[in-house]
Amino acid sequence: MNSVIVRFKEHMASASNTERGIIRYVLENPEEAVQMSIHELARRSFVSASAVTRLCKKTGFQNYKDYQRRLSCELALKKEAISQQAGEFEIRPEDSLEVLVKNSFQQTISSLDDTRSLLDIRTLQHCVDLLVKAESVTFFGVGASLLVAKDAYLKFIRLKKRCQVYEDQDAQLVLAKNMKRGELAVLISYSGRTETVVEIAGILRENAVPMIAITGFAESPLRRWSTYNLYVSAAELAVTGGKLASRISQLAVIDALYIAYFQRTYDKSADALQNTHLTKKGEEEWSD
Repeated sequence: MNSVIVRFKEHMASASNTERGIIRYVLENPEEAVQMSIHELARRSFVSASAVTRLCKKTGFQNYKDYQRRLSCELALKKEAISQQAGEFEIRPEDSLEVLVKNSFQQTISSLDDTRSLLDIRTLQHCVDLLVKAESVTFFGVGASLLVAKDAYLKFIRLKKRCQVYEDQDAQLVLAKNMKRGELAVLISYSGRTETVVEIAGILRENAVPMIAITGFAESPLRRWSTYNLYVSAAELAVTGGKLASRISQLAVIDALYIAYFQRTYDKSADALQNTHLTKKGEEEWSD
């Protein structure tokens, strides 16, 4: 997860007023900000140097120099992306269907690209470690995130990984209460604040059950309590206030987790995938 721009954008929702001032200045003036000393950036943002340091650490950088170095590399490698700040995609009555479809695809592509920037490979490897060791895996999600949980369940049962997912929220809470240390929970929530998911995370935390969260980068209870976080980004649709692309970003992270697990357990998983192949009607005829 190297992108300074993406980290700052994702942190904006939970940032303090002081932090927002720094973030806005950096996002609006990245070329200037990267050249500034910590004291100069603080002066331009009307904050203290210690506030800048705290923001750097809160968004995952070791210190100001670490932030500055990564932003410099990012600007050198991807200048065009910096100017394309993720704005709101609004449905307007006067727009043609062609324009709406084009904007929708652009927002989805942008969200996937930002999610890729947020995905930390070392963290992904640790998540695979947990998956391999776990006696069983339970996927949790509510609403659109439940669809992602079901997709993950269908992928991993084909590899003969013992796992489960339930639609009913009360059943999910009961499952959480019955889980133990040797099992693994994967919780999916973009906001990290969905009431049922947060309640489940609290139960799992008390039971010392390891947790992988697929969530947004913004500060949240789910992010704080999880063992590891796989972050996603999403573009917002202004007319509904809903995160249209979050489900697609979450599915992409599930795919990355599945592929990484498959590679780690290649021989076993390849055999399992072959054994669980379902022949579709007419497939044998076409293969002859």
